[in-house]
Amino acid sequence: MKKSRKSLKIFLRVLALTLSLLMLLPAFVSCKARPLTKTKLASTEVGTVGNYTVLYEELYFLANNYANSLKGQYENDPEGLKAAVWEKVNENITSNYAILKLCEMEGLNYNEDELKEDVERNIEIQIESKFGGSRSKYFNSQLSVGLTDHYVRFVTGVDLLYSRLATQYKEAGIVPNTDEKIFEYIKSNFVHTWHIAVFVNEGEDRAEKLQKAEDALTLLESGMPMYDLIGSIYNEDLNPGSLNDTYGHYFPKGVMDQEYETAAFSLGVGKHSGVVTGMGENNNGERVECFYVIERLPVLNEEIDANFNELSDMLSSAIITDKVEAIEDTLSFTPNDYAKSLDITNLEQPKNGIDYQLIITVFVCVLIVGGMIGAIIAIRIVKTKKFHQKQQNKSIKRK
Repeated sequence: MKKSRKSLKIFLRVLALTLSLLMLLPAFVSCKARPLTKTKLASTEVGTVGNYTVLYEELYFLANNYANSLKGQYENDPEGLKAAVWEKVNENITSNYAILKLCEMEGLNYNEDELKEDVERNIEIQIESKFGGSRSKYFNSQLSVGLTDHYVRFVTGVDLLYSRLATQYKEAGIVPNTDEKIFEYIKSNFVHTWHIAVFVNEGEDRAEKLQKAEDALTLLESGMPMYDLIGSIYNEDLNPGSLNDTYGHYFPKGVMDQEYETAAFSLGVGKHSGVVTGMGENNNGERVECFYVIERLPVLNEEIDANFNELSDMLSSAIITDKVEAIEDTLSFTPNDYAKSLDITNLEQPKNGIDYQLIITVFVCVLIVGGMIGAIIAIRIVKTKKFHQKQQNKSIKRK
């Protein structure tokens, strides 16, 4: 009976130790935003922008999006599509690196380790708010739009540096930091527009959508007010104003898509554009080709006052964008031989790598459970040997 109780105590001690270790394991995987590894394809170098190395995952994301949005224009011209995609890639792949260069010039350097905690906090918020806390849904969503985990973290880190730069500029007075200065900057550097938008969604006929936009333009030129067109069947944008349906869009340079921005800033007050072909976000949040008809309106004091906080938030972006664009003009993408050999319109999608932290956790769990079983077996063997030894000793004494 004593032997049985003693064995039970030893077993319970081993079990308690095992359970306490297992309870500590969730700490290793509690962060839902822990990173995945890069795959060989995703991390393959495809060229440089200045002193920065560009990876395949970034080239894929940009090229795939542009190929999907432009294919309607080059349905029977594959070589034309390739040239157009390369042109778009070359125009836009420098943007993150221009921001990084500006930050470095201002004493803010991109350090992946230092930004890691803030990046993970940002991603964890997204997982909780947009994906109900599901880590797998988050990663699947990123892959569905051509993003890898590593590239998302890179872009998030760049955005965080951008925010720190905005704060630094405000403290230094480079960005207006009084209401009076902010008001004057908005008055002088923002444009005010209304527009209608016709989206070319997947599977829709591009020619029909272009005709729809041209019909709207004809009505506008015949005297129909833009405000009435916004509420008509010709406008497919359910969110026609950044402020509200009455005020329309107020924005500085660097906020809207390039084609829209160029057209808006080139218009005189009270004038309207022709049909502007650009990119836009449809009502499902997808970036697709879009036809705009834009009218420029006056920037009004009372509307600035009514929307002062929202407009002032755009101001930092406008000033930094001017500086970034100046740097971007000095940068260019130099593809390497591997990138030049690729069919830019038909790239293989890179995948996410392995969750090593989860694998290590599972391995540790197996070791602990195995160790517990081994310890129990060892205890039983030792006890059995001692028992048999005692029996032998008793037998010898009797003889």
